[in-house]
Amino acid sequence: MPKPQAIDAFTSASREIDPAVVSSWQRSQQAGVDPHRTPYERCFPYKADLIYKYPELLDVAAIAMNDIYKSLKGSGFSVLLADPEGWLIESIPPIKQQWLNNWSEEVLGTNAIGTCIKTGAAIQISAAQHFHNDLESFTTSAVPITDEHGDLLLALGLIGPSYEDHTRVLSMLHKVSKIIVNKWQVAEQNKKLSLYSSRLKDIFNLMVDGVVVVSSDGDIEDMNRAAAKILGNKAGSCKAQALKKIFAGKTCFTSMLNSAKPFSDVELLLDSPAGRVHCLASGQPSMDDKGHITGGIVILHSIDRVHRMVNSIYGTRAELNFDDIIGSSPAIRNTIKLARLAADTMSNILLQGESGTGKEIFAQAIHNHSSCCQGPFVAINCGAIPRELIGSELFGYVEGAFTGARKGGKAGKFEMAAGGTLFLDEIGDMPLDQQVVLLRVLQEKLVTRIGDSKSIPVDVRIICASNKDLLVGVEKGTFRQDLYYRLNVISISIPPLRNRKEDIALLMRHYLSKLGAEAVIVDRIMNPAIMHCLSKYNWPGNVRELQNITERLAIMADSQPLTITDLPPEILTLHQGSVPDAAVLRADNIEKVPYLQKKQNLLAEQESELILSLLQKYGGNLTQVARAMGFSRTTLYRKLKLYHISQNQRT
Repeated sequence: MPKPQAIDAFTSASREIDPAVVSSWQRSQQAGVDPHRTPYERCFPYKADLIYKYPELLDVAAIAMNDIYKSLKGSGFSVLLADPEGWLIESIPPIKQQWLNNWSEEVLGTNAIGTCIKTGAAIQISAAQHFHNDLESFTTSAVPITDEHGDLLLALGLIGPSYEDHTRVLSMLHKVSKIIVNKWQVAEQNKKLSLYSSRLKDIFNLMVDGVVVVSSDGDIEDMNRAAAKILGNKAGSCKAQALKKIFAGKTCFTSMLNSAKPFSDVELLLDSPAGRVHCLASGQPSMDDKGHITGGIVILHSIDRVHRMVNSIYGTRAELNFDDIIGSSPAIRNTIKLARLAADTMSNILLQGESGTGKEIFAQAIHNHSSCCQGPFVAINCGAIPRELIGSELFGYVEGAFTGARKGGKAGKFEMAAGGTLFLDEIGDMPLDQQVVLLRVLQEKLVTRIGDSKSIPVDVRIICASNKDLLVGVEKGTFRQDLYYRLNVISISIPPLRNRKEDIALLMRHYLSKLGAEAVIVDRIMNPAIMHCLSKYNWPGNVRELQNITERLAIMADSQPLTITDLPPEILTLHQGSVPDAAVLRADNIEKVPYLQKKQNLLAEQESELILSLLQKYGGNLTQVARAMGFSRTTLYRKLKLYHISQNQRT
């Protein structure tokens, strides 16, 4: 009977035929499977380079398939493994028929593997129950291999002659499939654990704080790179030495291992294989499920890094570079050139210059151009700190060192600047007794806090500054000669503004730009009369004074044009006598000031040109012109008469 016609017969005899087989026949017919024709046109060879997404599952399944085949070897059975689309992934022994590469119902019709994939249930198809005639002499059996969600991963099958006994095949395949899934899940779990462990190890080594794992005896079991660096950059030598030796005499450590007491942020000086280490330490004991101490974890924070973090948030940061030093004069260019050369060394630098010349700007630029630019920049004005406090500010103190000492003590500026630059401004004002201590610190690179006996290693780049001649201080006995030569390895003299007056215009434009001054304001301030007057001034306050005057002029120029009468009195005197009364310096009385009469013609020319341009701008409206000039209408009439300008005159 032809297979399509037999479907009705199977349906009428449904009590004897597995309904799953009947349903599969119906699906096969609907799919257009020809039971008499070898399905070359419907199938193509399995691609060997097709990547299955669970390779570990295939490895486990291959081992199980070999075990099955060994137990059935010589019986004519073959073990098959197919993916969820019916493609044959593995067969033992290999199937040579090309058309048997795909076992889906859509290709081969009813068969155990294809029907198992379609229904997700174990099934056995015998002889003529197969839809395709070429499979009628076989019995096929298959069970699904699913994940924890019940989703099909593979189909494990067995094919053999139909005359053989197949009664226990499905039971065996069920057991094997469970073994495959269990082993695969274990392998997947181990893979995840391995990946998790690898990531933890990466985190462990990427941590900027040191982590040390110790046993209950205090021996080092493991440490990350940061801990090895803190303890001396030799992880091997550190691991070979028990941490209890490094922490010898530290009650916080012994209490953690003996009494399970954790500790946090304890400041310690440790004797490591590489020398003395200054750090903050925290510890947490490890316990087993019975409450027994099995060891602990110790976190080490380099005190240098702690200080750098504090400085980055609360301390002085170097924000200026050599490009921020304004000037094109030979004097300032030569100074910048020398400072750049000095920045490439780690030698001590002495900046000398009058007050207001920009010594701290140079100090910051040198720091940012140096090899310690990633470290902190800490500035302290030695002349602004009371004599009795300069030592505690520079070198720090321990708790109880003196009345009013902070609880827990305090780190000094040397410690805060470790790994970076310490800028000692007005070094000439430091008391002699503290000069002795400073000299010792510079020579030994060790700091001892006030009230303590332990020395702390510090690696600091020193830049000093003074507006006094330190050699004069040495001659007078107010500054130690040995300290002077220790500090004055590279001396840089910053020129006063009076020696680089060609930079005044550049500096003013720079300050006005920072103030956001518009072009009209800049023009009002930097008119020839004012600039000429500024060029004659001696600038005792140097660049700082120029900045202040520029800001003052910017405020005044916002509402009115400026003349030299708007300059501060100290500039107007030009060292030619006392400052005139303010009332005399009004524009109306300018001719009465003897030393300004030389400028009168220039001012008159500028003022007349300005009036003419404003008449043009406002169409002869005198009210608007007077308002723009900052004059009353009466004063404007007088100016028009003085300069022989008519109301309707245009430029």
